[in-house]
Amino acid sequence: MNLFLIGCGLGALVVVCVGVPFLAPWSIRVRYLVNAQVADPVFGLAPLPRLVLREVKISAVRPVLGHVELEVEERGTRWGRHTLLTRDACGPGLVARLDGWSTLHTPLLLIVDEDGQTHLYGPDGSVTNLAPEGEKIR
Repeated sequence: MNLFLIGCGLGALVVVCVGVPFLAPWSIRVRYLVNAQVADPVFGLAPLPRLVLREVKISAVRPVLGHVELEVEERGTRWGRHTLLTRDACGPGLVARLDGWSTLHTPLLLIVDEDGQTHLYGPDGSVTNLAPEGEKIR
């Protein structure tokens, strides 16, 4: 009986450790997801580098003739690394969402997948198919 209770207690602890970060506020979730990809301190194992996850905030949103340019600032040891991203065919709702994230300095999750596609995730939506300055997306 004691072994059963210990097993249930450990199982509940694992569920809580995995689930609690996803119930936390958005800024903590972003930091958790970005930091979860670093090497395991116990075994020294690291996940495969298929996804690049970065915490960013939008510095500037510039709608220009049917597309939008975003200047994002990456969070690291200090804010300061700027990247320019573009997206074609942006509606006014998407531009308003990006402008709101920029105004509120919302921490966002920037994901570059294994195909090189760049996506930006916020607390209330996402923007996909972003391209670094100079590249065109179909």
